[in-house]
Amino acid sequence: TAPAPQAHAASNNGEKPINLFQLGCLFVIRSSYWSCRIGNEPQDFHLSPHEVESKAIASFGSKELIDPEKGRKAFQQIEKKARHQLARFPQPFPAANAHFVPWNLVEQVIDELQLLRVQFDDAVFDFLNAYPDLRAEWQAEHPEIPDACYPLPIALPQRFGLTWHAFKVTGAPQLSPVEDVEMELEQRRASNEQVKLMEASLQRECQQFVEQYVLGFRQEVAEFCDQVVTAKGQVHGKTLNAIRDRIDRFHAMNVFGDGDASSKLAQLKQQIGGLTGQDLAQQPDVASKLSRACQALKNQILDPANVSVLTGRLKRRVVLD
Repeated sequence: TAPAPQAHAASNNGEKPINLFQLGCLFVIRSSYWSCRIGNEPQDFHLSPHEVESKAIASFGSKELIDPEKGRKAFQQIEKKARHQLARFPQPFPAANAHFVPWNLVEQVIDELQLLRVQFDDAVFDFLNAYPDLRAEWQAEHPEIPDACYPLPIALPQRFGLTWHAFKVTGAPQLSPVEDVEMELEQRRASNEQVKLMEASLQRECQQFVEQYVLGFRQEVAEFCDQVVTAKGQVHGKTLNAIRDRIDRFHAMNVFGDGDASSKLAQLKQQIGGLTGQDLAQQPDVASKLSRACQALKNQILDPANVSVLTGRLKRRVVLD
């Protein structure tokens, strides 16, 4: 992958501005596959024209053309895995219905999606080869389904695909030069107004995203703190490892510089370094200390005043280019 773009120089107040798309990019997954279904027609229910008219606002439903377990479900499962890869980045970008991925994790995401696309393509190959037999088996069980309901094998490949798009959102493009000024002047004025409105809207979307992104990862921290507090610090070794992994995840995803939460998590990781679940079970004082530390951490990172100061400062730093 190309190296990540570098952020702008420091702003007037000594803090770097936040340009989302110098810190990461947006990913969208597109998946398509044959549903293995077809809509029912009124004649399937032996309805007269009069009865059809009286049921005009009703749905006639659909019928299966292939065993669902051997048809679309295989592709649904692979699509679900692909979407799960992006769901690890829990705050979708509102303006594009996409997930924001920091540059330091983009290559990993692409590698994972490429492996899933290979699985998807293999599943398509297997399905197309098995299609005649699957169709024959289903029609043998459901002889009322006519041949006309089924697509020809040659038409099926184009119905399948698993792709993704990575892109950035930028400010409004520069307007093209106008040769006939008199004819285009009013259009240019209207376009300038449209540009300003679009930029203002995108600015708000970016500010909202930064706020929700930071709050989302702080909430993740609060959730594992709750686990420790509920267990009174006597958590299992697997839970300790999960906490360490969550802390590492926070640091990897902390692209907007939440220094307060980052430093507190570094302290917690140091505190649980070398600890095992057995240690906590056998040493109530250590478990109690860990529980108190997690409760304090949760209170601090979710403190409304603390959060308000942080998000307000970050939103003021957001720029579009």
